[in-house]
Amino acid sequence: MPYNAKRLRDERKRDSFDAGPIVPTARPPMRRNPEPGADVQLCRLENGLTVLSEAMPQLRSVSLGIWVIGGSRFEPPHLHGVSHFIEHLLFKGTTRRSARDIARAIDSVGGQLDAFTDKEYVGLYARVIDRHLAHAFEILADIVLHPTFPPAEIERERNVIVEEINTIEDSPQDLVHDLYLESFWPGHPLGRPVSGSKASVAGIRRRDILEFFRRHYTARNMVLAVAGNIRHREVRDLAARHFGPLAPGAPADFGPPPAVRPGRRLRRKNNLEQVHLCLGVPCPPLLSEDRYCAHLLCTILGGGISSRLFQNIREKRGLVYSIESTVNLYRDAGTLAVSAAAAPGAAARVVELVMKELRRLIRHPVSGEELERGKQFVQGSLLLGLESSSSRMSHLAQHYIYFGRIFRLGEVLRSLESVGAAQLRRLAGEIFRLGSIHLAALGDHDPRELESLDLGV
Repeated sequence: MPYNAKRLRDERKRDSFDAGPIVPTARPPMRRNPEPGADVQLCRLENGLTVLSEAMPQLRSVSLGIWVIGGSRFEPPHLHGVSHFIEHLLFKGTTRRSARDIARAIDSVGGQLDAFTDKEYVGLYARVIDRHLAHAFEILADIVLHPTFPPAEIERERNVIVEEINTIEDSPQDLVHDLYLESFWPGHPLGRPVSGSKASVAGIRRRDILEFFRRHYTARNMVLAVAGNIRHREVRDLAARHFGPLAPGAPADFGPPPAVRPGRRLRRKNNLEQVHLCLGVPCPPLLSEDRYCAHLLCTILGGGISSRLFQNIREKRGLVYSIESTVNLYRDAGTLAVSAAAAPGAAARVVELVMKELRRLIRHPVSGEELERGKQFVQGSLLLGLESSSSRMSHLAQHYIYFGRIFRLGEVLRSLESVGAAQLRRLAGEIFRLGSIHLAALGDHDPRELESLDLGV
């Protein structure tokens, strides 16, 4: 889960503060950046750390992120949840600062400090006013290079994570997705929840944390990305000064891709007013050229309020409050899933109507008007999502981690524009094929109603 100093459940404030002086630096004059990605530079430090920077001189903010290839995918079963555990503990103190010092150091410049753990990487980042870039570099370097992992804090944070797992258990819309992935990719790390289980978290020891940290938090296993009102040379110099001491290490091994097990995972949970549903199929991975086609197919199916699922199941029949489809793409695997919640007596009907829409995508080509609307939706979402320094910083890091290069916005938009109705129909036929569909359901329902449904297309 993300870290934020203002979130009550991640109480990381204690002890005194002495962050040292903050020296403002002059910034370049403001001007408009013609296109996202138009002013990106890359360099590599002697230890192998990749440094990416994008100048956005029209802004006053700067976002700095450290991206570590070391998420839950790289955990052995007995250490399930250790990546997430480390992310929490990084803010518990360094050789220079206590947890309270860290919080005060970022608050003293009106900045934001955050982190998250995903399945294939961990991200730690800061967002500050441009003149405090050097200060943000120093804070993040201190957190990444000098954590102490105090034993007492490990035990306290272990309990915090257990409560986080309990929160997911009490949130059926989140829990049903975990049930879906666990049974869709059984036995593979991509199918396991990032936070771990209560049993696995209880078994993680300090020596496990130290060993995993030393193996993954190394220069060749990280990307440093900066976006905002910056000078590239300043970013390079700050990176060398603060992250030059990182050990080179070795690139992480992603291991084999997951094997898919279609079928049903139906769990009875009393005292829920609705049955929460997640119905999905395998999808081309992130490295596939079909990723643009997959996003458009997902958008047309259930990506907005004009989508087929929303219009035909919510608006036309009133069976659900919300329904949507999403794609989750990883290096060598992916899934397209439909999520909805309905009254127990309507759940089977909702699944039947979803299946009807999947069959329609296979049997009939998408109209030109619907295809164009889908493209405009995806392009608009992309452009709106790239208006902040933090989103551009994430864009840089994710592109480099997966593709080893940065895609210009124009290139992405042209790739989306090139997708035609025939490609959508072809991909729909490939991923919605007989025997590929998996259904997870959670609620106070009669499992026999969902077990008898035809999930063939």
